[in-house]
Amino acid sequence: MQNTIHRVDITERAQDLLRRVIEDNGPVLFRQTGENCAAEAAPLCLPTRQFPIEKSDILLGRLSWHTEFWISPEQFECWKDTHLTIDVTRGPAAEPSLEASHGLRFVLRARQLTPAENAALAAAPPPRTGADRTL
Repeated sequence: MQNTIHRVDITERAQDLLRRVIEDNGPVLFRQTGENCAAEAAPLCLPTRQFPIEKSDILLGRLSWHTEFWISPEQFECWKDTHLTIDVTRGPAAEPSLEASHGLRFVLRARQLTPAENAALAAAPPPRTGADRTL
């Protein structure tokens, strides 16, 4: 059986916070915003029902509790050879991000994909986009 390569994962601490955010708000998604490719950027955690996914957006991955992580095509180009891990740290979150009420914020940790991971992703179907999304 072949191992599935993921472009995004979540730490146990971040998963615990995600569970609390979902309990408070219902289904959520992560959206990486901004125009740069800074790995220290924080993803936004938003209510699924209130955040439109553009047709060109790319689904970077799925996490616990059907939580999706979306990214713009421009950011995907910057990070296509990068593995992202969602972690959590103390401090204020960006205003619309739902974890702000917990005094914590989600952050991204980045590492380069290995040559084997890149090869496996190149052989796989392309990532889904917002155009493929069904509600």
